[in-house]
Amino acid sequence: MKNKGIAVIICIIGILLIIGGLSFGCYSYINKQNQESKEIENKVLLEYNTFKENVESFNEMRSKTYYNEVASNLYVESVELEYESWMEILNRYTELVDKVEDSSAFLKENCVNKYYSDGNVKNKCDSFVIAYETTINYYTKDIISFNEIITTYLKEVNEEKENIKLYEQGYNYTDINLDGKFIGKD
Repeated sequence: MKNKGIAVIICIIGILLIIGGLSFGCYSYINKQNQESKEIENKVLLEYNTFKENVESFNEMRSKTYYNEVASNLYVESVELEYESWMEILNRYTELVDKVEDSSAFLKENCVNKYYSDGNVKNKCDSFVIAYETTINYYTKDIISFNEIITTYLKEVNEEKENIKLYEQGYNYTDINLDGKFIGKD
């Protein structure tokens, strides 16, 4: 009888040690996950600031330079006179879009269709999606409009011009969160 009692006690102690070990393992895992989530949230906030600055630079260039010096004067009759100037502006414009694209990599991975309980992080992610789609779609629309005028010009002059070509369209319309809305396309 005494041996059975000792065996039962050893089994109970063993079970308690296993339960304690599992509990500690679960606690450590959850704690590690929470710590990693907090680090991602902090990096989202940090990366968003850089992204936002790049989007603001793009918006300023679009509203002041692109509209005033290209879009407002984008007519078939202006192509011969303005083409080189337009190309310089479009190259700078593209550089700003490239900066937006470069600064969005981490946010795309960690914001698009992700849920965060922290309201500030959630708002930054929502703002990221809107700003990213708007930037890429505005840019794409502007390049398509530019190329339509150049195409019309080339058809009208009915000859190939070595110095006048379509602008390379490096981006296409995007819907990064796949919600069916292409913000900025229309």
